Amino acid sequence: METLESLFLSFETGIRSSKAIKPKEYLKEIGLDYNELRIGFNSGQFHHRESQTTKDEFEALGVLKKSDAGVNKEGLTAYTVFGRYGLVFPLLNEQNRIVNFFALRFDMETQREEYLNETGIYPSHPNRNTKRLYLTTTVMECASLLQSKTLENRDAVMAMHNGKLLTQHLEAIKSLHELEEIIIIKN
Repeated sequence: METLESLFLSFETGIRSSKAIKPKEYLKEIGLDYNELRIGFNSGQFHHRESQTTKDEFEALGVLKKSDAGVNKEGLTAYTVFGRYGLVFPLLNEQNRIVNFFALRFDMETQREEYLNETGIYPSHPNRNTKRLYLTTTVMECASLLQSKTLENRDAVMAMHNGKLLTQHLEAIKSLHELEEIIIIKN
C-alpha cells in the first residue's frame, strides 16, 4: 500500500536529483535549504512505470486524478498529478505521520500554492512544553522562519492553512500547557 510517507521519500530523492536544477535554483533564490528542511520535488512522474494497483492507491490518496487528456499509447489512462513540477512540504498529524502535502508550483506564469487536503500541521505539532508559539499565514513563511534559526528553546512555529486556523491548529494550541505567548506573523 502506497502512503504519503513513502511518496514523500521519493519527492525528497527527487530534489536531490542532478536533473532538479530549477527547483534547487528557486530554493536558493528564496533562501531555503532542502538539506535542513523537509522539502521534496514532485516532477509529476512518480506514477510512471507503476502498476495499475499502485496508480489506484495514488488515486485513493488524492495525488492522482483521472484526466480526459489524450495519451499516445492505447490502453493507457491519463492522470492529473497533484503538485506537478512543484516543491512539496509535508504536513503532519499528532503522531508525526504525513497526512497532507503543501505544494508550491513555482515554475508557472503565476505561482500556485495548493494543499492535498485540509488535515495536518506544518512543520509538525508543537511540543507540549512550548512557551512561545509563532503562527504564520503560509507554509513558505513558516519554512523561512525555521530556516532563519531565530527560534529559541521552547519556541515553536506553526503554519496556518491558507491563513486560517483550522480545528487541528486550535486543538494543538489547547494542548500547550505551558504556553505564555502567541505571535501571529502576517504578510
